[in-house]
Amino acid sequence: MRLRGWDKILLVTTICLLFSGCGYQHGLGREGLPYRYATISVPYVIGDQDGTLTSAVVKEITRSGSFEYRNWGGALTLNIKQINLSEENIGFRYDRKKRGKLTQDTIPTEARITIVVEVSVVEAASCCTVLGPVRLSASVDYDHDYYSSRDGINIFSLGQLSDLEEAYDAVQTPLNIAIAEKIVDYISQSW
Repeated sequence: MRLRGWDKILLVTTICLLFSGCGYQHGLGREGLPYRYATISVPYVIGDQDGTLTSAVVKEITRSGSFEYRNWGGALTLNIKQINLSEENIGFRYDRKKRGKLTQDTIPTEARITIVVEVSVVEAASCCTVLGPVRLSASVDYDHDYYSSRDGINIFSLGQLSDLEEAYDAVQTPLNIAIAEKIVDYISQSW
């Protein structure tokens, strides 16, 4: 049975659609970074004030098992630079007077914190960039009490911290974990 001109075009088009759909990707496959390199080092993240982001990335690398973490001397070096850390209010409520009556003023009660980092992977032996640079971002939403009490004084902090500042500090850990997971997924699964 011989295929006519239109039948050939239809067959080629069908094959192309099958290979381009359903998530099929051409790539290195088993030749990705974890298959070519065994070890990775992570210098201090640029812009990480207290080292918690660096620590979260190292923990995620060891948890994933894609690479063996080395303090120094890894076959790869993961360079991370914190580009931006921003916060925006996303939830509001009407304010109340001291006796509980609603006013026309709105106050924030929910916020979103977003971190943007730039990631690149350098081969230590040749100092050549093998992956990146790319920008990745993660965000976490959290609730807070704009006024810590109806009188505006937080009885637990003795006026040193508001509930908003405590909530902001508490959300740093889940935010660092979220961006660390994205970074490790990127370097482990990029082709």
